Amino acid sequence: MDALSLTPLRSHFIMTLVDRTNLQLMYFDSSVMLVTPPIDTKTKKGKELFLSMIVGLRRMSLPDRGVRDLIRDSDRFFTCLDFFGRQLGRQWSCPPNWRNMLTGMILDTPKGGSYKIENILFRQAGIVGRLTYVVRAKKVDPEDPNGGSVVIKISLPSVSRKSEETLIERARKAAEAENGKDRWVLRHLPKILHSEDIGIVKGSTQDRVAHFIQYVAHFEGAKYPYEYRVLRIVVLEELFPISTLREPSQHAQVFFDILNCHKWLHDNPRILHRDISMSNIMYRIDDDHNVYGVLNDMDLSSDLNDLEDLKATSLRRTGTPPFMAIDLLRKHSVQPNHLYRHDLESLFYVMLILFARYELIAAEPNDDRAERLVKRDKAPLSEWFDPTLSWATLAQKKNDFFTGAQGSGDLLHMNNILSSSFRGFKPWIPRLKNALEDGLVARNRALREVEDSGEAHPSFVSETLGGNFQYSTFFGLMKDFGGKALRAPPYSLDITATTSLQPTISTTTL
Repeated sequence: MDALSLTPLRSHFIMTLVDRTNLQLMYFDSSVMLVTPPIDTKTKKGKELFLSMIVGLRRMSLPDRGVRDLIRDSDRFFTCLDFFGRQLGRQWSCPPNWRNMLTGMILDTPKGGSYKIENILFRQAGIVGRLTYVVRAKKVDPEDPNGGSVVIKISLPSVSRKSEETLIERARKAAEAENGKDRWVLRHLPKILHSEDIGIVKGSTQDRVAHFIQYVAHFEGAKYPYEYRVLRIVVLEELFPISTLREPSQHAQVFFDILNCHKWLHDNPRILHRDISMSNIMYRIDDDHNVYGVLNDMDLSSDLNDLEDLKATSLRRTGTPPFMAIDLLRKHSVQPNHLYRHDLESLFYVMLILFARYELIAAEPNDDRAERLVKRDKAPLSEWFDPTLSWATLAQKKNDFFTGAQGSGDLLHMNNILSSSFRGFKPWIPRLKNALEDGLVARNRALREVEDSGEAHPSFVSETLGGNFQYSTFFGLMKDFGGKALRAPPYSLDITATTSLQPTISTTTL
């Protein structure tokens, strides 16, 4: 199934599972897997079915077999398929270039031109067949062979998910309205150069499977209907990852920029990001070498004017677990709405993880792309990155971090956890940690009162954890670094105004 994650190459796979004289036909795409009952080829009926299967597959076109017509110079893909074919009967293993084989290929977008893929920047860890790829590429332009690099994001979101282009365009229009007083925020938003969606081709194998699953779900009560997805190709301006920043003061400015941008998005175009992580906080450099933080990747962002959009539009929860809020990691009978303080909690985790687990190192001064972070020996919080942990277990470990129940001694004492490179952030991290801890404790106290009385708590505001964890908490701490004020928007944002989605707490709220 790993091959299906190469979304530009395949829409689906049709394979045969062989066990001596028994075989099964298997179909899988980004939403469903179908497997036939075993066919015994020793029987007459089994032989007839086997021969019919071969004839049927032979008559299928390449699109019906799942091969997308988007990639040129894809000999490497078929070489890898041949490699897997030769592994039958042996121990399976991936060839060294399996996950990097998009490098060097030409991506032909139906509407946006052709791009030569230079290298893979990011490959999302998640459900096989739905992984997002982010690649660096150059547009194939005979008139400008030395053109600059762009970044292309290739993903398979649900069709009900608002596109990133729609949300970013909405934010940009809001920034340019009212005599341009909010144009400052444009420096902190990504710039999309091209975007398009490729859906299921009507009448194709995948389309027929989707209709079959929908029929079963409707008439036979299947638990999950078919989840329609699109292949989304987004071409963006290239930005820099925070791992290439040179000085702690630059990190401070970038994180303060992100906070200002997040607050503005929340209050004006009414957009909630919902996926704050280390890979989604980027920066750009202007002609005067000023660094501006950019809140990147709005794939999972929601429209705050649409309460339904605050819930997961996929059949499964989404996010980047080490950076996700505790509430969103836990299992609930009714999944809670994503609140703005959940994003603030994620922002805290990004800063905590970066400043605690990494040291800054020297690099070539003229190389803006050089990595300047190295992970510390015996880096703290390593258990948060254990891929074998369930989300519920990770939520408990994060909760233990605040209560001190995990017993890691002085290392997790907030005055000692930061690396030597980032000791300047001591005024930020311990106080933000204490604010979140106070909010969680207050929320637990309010919940106990609710359980005792059986009524909703009349005053506890869940969205801000009782006023302990909100925008004003962050702005009060992050506006200065090293005794100097950080660059701020040209006017003061209203850091007290919020729109509460859950004004009081009850046994069904958080």
